[in-house]
Amino acid sequence: VSMSKVVLLVEDNNFIRNMYQLKLAKADLTVIEAIDGKMALERITEQKPDLVLLDLMMPNVGGLEVLRDLNKQGLLPELPVIVLTNVMDPQTIDQAKELGAKDYIVKTDLTPSQVIDKLKPFIK
Repeated sequence: VSMSKVVLLVEDNNFIRNMYQLKLAKADLTVIEAIDGKMALERITEQKPDLVLLDLMMPNVGGLEVLRDLNKQGLLPELPVIVLTNVMDPQTIDQAKELGAKDYIVKTDLTPSQVIDKLKPFIK
């Protein structure tokens, strides 16, 4: 029996976080949550998730800072980080990818189910 893969969901909006939490759990993924970048970095260090779903606009420490920090710690590229945000600014998209994000998903473009499909290749 394979262990369920662990996804760290980093999102400060309760409604969105709960919605994705349900969808991820339905897809047989174990979900751990963080509501800002600082908490995300702690979770990554302590719990070593298989994948991180990362919002960019968050209080305290934003998503790009999280990516920078993971880079510094040498945790990327082993840890797939997928940005899930409503920021559509091309510069931000480029920056996130340069910092090592495996994919950049705009929340309004896809349903949660489509987002889960995009995660699948990274958590085989």
